[in-house]
Amino acid sequence: MKPPEERSGSMVLRAWLEGGKPQALRVRVIFTVGTNDARSLVVSSPEAVHTAVQNWLEELGTGTMTFS
Repeated sequence: MKPPEERSGSMVLRAWLEGGKPQALRVRVIFTVGTNDARSLVVSSPEAVHTAVQNWLEELGTGTMTFS
């Protein structure tokens, strides 16, 4: 029997406040899954950061990997 595929990924978050204003949050999200090239997006709310991280974890787990 073949062992499960090993999958990995990375994610980097860079956050800043444009003009120093709390309502001007910006977060650049850079991420990879497997051997794919890095992708990035910019979001502007904590909820959007949460969604980006959740989507990345779900994409990472779409292979034979399981989370425990």
